[in-house]
Amino acid sequence: MTRRNLLITVVLISALNNVAWSMQDTSSGQADVAAATQGESPASTEAGKAGLTEENKPVTAADAVTDAPQDESTNTETGAKNDQGAPAVDVDPEQVQAAVENYEKLTKNSEIDLPWDYSPYKVLIWLVSDDPAISISTVEQPLREFLDRDYSAIWRVTMADAPRAVVNAANRNMAGMNYDSITAADPVLAVKRTHKDAVRIRVPENVAQYVTKIYGTEERINEVKRRAALLGDETVSGVEKRMEIVDGDAIAVSNLWAEEETEAVLVSRGAARSLDDPEAKVVLPKLADLVSQSVEAYDKIFIAKLESTSVPMQVSVVEMDTLMRHFGPVAKMQSGSRNTLTTTIGKTITRAFAPVVRIDNAGQRAATGLLRASGLIVDDDSPANLEMGDVLEPMIRKNDRNGKPFVIGPLDWAFLKVTAFEGRNVKMDFYSGRAGGLQGRKNKRTFRTALRVRPFQEASTVRLHLQKAPNTPMIGYELYEKELKSTKMTFIGRTDWDGRLRIEPNEDPLRLLYVKNGGAVLARLPIVAGLHEWDVADLSGDDTRLQAEAYIRGVQNSIIDLVAVRELFKARIRLRLERGEMDKVETLMVALREQPSNEILANDMGKKQTYFNNLLKGSGSANQRAKVDQMFGVTRDLLTTHINGKLVRDLEAEVTAAKKNGGKAPKKKDK
Repeated sequence: MTRRNLLITVVLISALNNVAWSMQDTSSGQADVAAATQGESPASTEAGKAGLTEENKPVTAADAVTDAPQDESTNTETGAKNDQGAPAVDVDPEQVQAAVENYEKLTKNSEIDLPWDYSPYKVLIWLVSDDPAISISTVEQPLREFLDRDYSAIWRVTMADAPRAVVNAANRNMAGMNYDSITAADPVLAVKRTHKDAVRIRVPENVAQYVTKIYGTEERINEVKRRAALLGDETVSGVEKRMEIVDGDAIAVSNLWAEEETEAVLVSRGAARSLDDPEAKVVLPKLADLVSQSVEAYDKIFIAKLESTSVPMQVSVVEMDTLMRHFGPVAKMQSGSRNTLTTTIGKTITRAFAPVVRIDNAGQRAATGLLRASGLIVDDDSPANLEMGDVLEPMIRKNDRNGKPFVIGPLDWAFLKVTAFEGRNVKMDFYSGRAGGLQGRKNKRTFRTALRVRPFQEASTVRLHLQKAPNTPMIGYELYEKELKSTKMTFIGRTDWDGRLRIEPNEDPLRLLYVKNGGAVLARLPIVAGLHEWDVADLSGDDTRLQAEAYIRGVQNSIIDLVAVRELFKARIRLRLERGEMDKVETLMVALREQPSNEILANDMGKKQTYFNNLLKGSGSANQRAKVDQMFGVTRDLLTTHINGKLVRDLEAEVTAAKKNGGKAPKKKDK
């Protein structure tokens, strides 16, 4: 009985404990609901325990959907106002979740830092369509299936309809798109660099801390609040309470920049670039759907433009290499029907795609690099692979301490040509028309890459103009083509009235052009005909050197003539001395002394040399100044040798001897 009673007691105690735990769970759930109603989620409570504040707590989709609509300052159902008295922002929970998920995708760092040759490209495809019936939702699945045939292991692809700013830029001019044009509409906080706390201001929270007022239009302020609310941040990182609406448009806001009391303005990135006196320090707020954020999150962005109204339908694709912010040439193809549209888009994307080589070692004439994702390529015919003879365009990016580039993009008049492979390493010859180039010390803020060229143009037009003077064409300059591996040169033509010469493609993609004038080589210009419609070279003109050369030739001709005249005077004077015609001798001596002397010619040459060197200093051509100095030096030696006072002194001595001899030159004694 004792054991039985003990067993019953244990069972009763266990049952009571289960009831107690159930009641505790219920109260805990009610507390969680209450916390959510008051604007605190269980996740935020746990974050507070872990020492995370609202400023540094990571944004999640659950937080945004739960917190934003139920916070007192964002109660959209009752039309309440936030604690600053501004109307609450009405946001759709589904849009919030989509925006936050996209934001997390853009800002999340890669968990695994893969080696370069095993790192797939992160690719974003933006579709620009003139037909509402054709969008990413209708073409994504078949387009993915097509691209997976070549890129399933090499690309990690995201597809979306293009943002409005990208659509506008693409519709204006696809070939003229650049980083500034597609990011121009992104809202930014522009703070004066003369602000007393400008050094401390780096993120939006700093702006809220150190800036009193931020001027903006009502439309832009509401847009920023809405896009911040999509990420669950109604206060825009605390900046919202500093914003003040300006009566007028964006120009009126920009005009406030000149006023001394203005600290900061809320404008588009494009407008911020025009703010000067003082310069603007740009701070990017945390907003949904920023184009600049997408650029930083991907390796390649393809902008595919569909023109369905044309017959046949036209597909145009341009690739942006995001690290270098470089837009490649526009690839175009036609689609005969909607059934083949996705295939055409995929083929056009493949045409626009440029594999990337990371340059690891570079010298004056050669470089070695590693092809990206080369370890993932299983087919030699893969579009991501390289072949012998392929030509690449070298690029360089140098960042400041904040990660913003101050040097970025392709090297001017420079190309690489693939010559050999060592495993996955690529060996290349380097051809450049400028000094320097790829050489330099390696560091974490300098990136050197190369993209395979894609020449789509029928031809390229080379235009030459004077350095720093685009409106001064170099007319009549000769262009020669030199073979890559020999010294043979072939004359191509002369530049026209505008300094232009059309270069047609041939069997050699990479060609070396030499610019000559007056027999002197002025520049070497490597070129891939058809890569660009226009290739413009600003050169130090050779006209000043030619003027100096013409002057020197004139001086040299004058020296020759003067030598002949002096010799003629010498012969005539000696003849008159032999005849004893002293009066004619005196007349001839006076005429001889009146001829230009060495000192006169040398002084005139010195003035001209100074004049030409001053002209050449402005052009910065040390080579041409050296040539001019050499010409003047040779001519000065010629003058010293042939035009001197010895001839006159010798004749004067002979005249003196003749006078002592009774007015007749003494007879020379036979040796």
